[in-house]
Amino acid sequence: MLIIKTKLPTKNLPIRRVIAKLFQSYIYTALDNKEHDGYKHSNGKLFKAMNFKIAYIENEIHAKYVALDKENEKQLAQYMLMNSLKLGEIHLTNTSISLVERNSKIKSPMRVGGFVSVNIKDGKSSKKIYLEPKSAKFQEILHNNTLQKYEALFKKPYEGELKIKLIEQKPRERIFHYSKGIMKAWFGVYEIEANSDMLEMILDTGMGANCMQGLGFLELINPQPSKEKQKELDEK
Repeated sequence: MLIIKTKLPTKNLPIRRVIAKLFQSYIYTALDNKEHDGYKHSNGKLFKAMNFKIAYIENEIHAKYVALDKENEKQLAQYMLMNSLKLGEIHLTNTSISLVERNSKIKSPMRVGGFVSVNIKDGKSSKKIYLEPKSAKFQEILHNNTLQKYEALFKKPYEGELKIKLIEQKPRERIFHYSKGIMKAWFGVYEIEANSDMLEMILDTGMGANCMQGLGFLELINPQPSKEKQKELDEK
């Protein structure tokens, strides 16, 4: 995982609505064209083998980038070091980057949290309707989408068990901006049972829709100890 922290030359520039688009464009500039083109499933759907999240706070930008191919993480880091980080016409200052390994201790089931987006089209208006994680349709689409992504990226069907269980959902959605459009997602905590290749793919490419537009990024969460275990820990 590539962790990036940088500063804008002034506070509160009006770029919040386009920052995900600008960062996405920078990533594609640094990497091979195949990563921009994506990987096609047999049903025609395209998937990307990477994911990022980005936050803009006053005059600071915090971003995390992951990729299934770890060479892409290294390539992006080298590109930043040689060319500096530039978002559109904005040159950034005091940029710090670090590469960290986060997949070495993954075990099934793993517990992760993040803003996962799933949507369907309104048949009348063709507008996107964003679904809550607790809905059965969300869970059905998410499960199928994850299997299709695996098949597209690994060029073979997934063999093994895949269980994606919603543990917790925040009651209110958050609005995310991408270029001139908006996306909605609810923060959720998920417990996922799968083989190691699938677990790593989920962490390295995200889950759900809009994974290269600033959504779908998942971080490992330590499960809360049971009341009995917590009491035992407190007594030590």
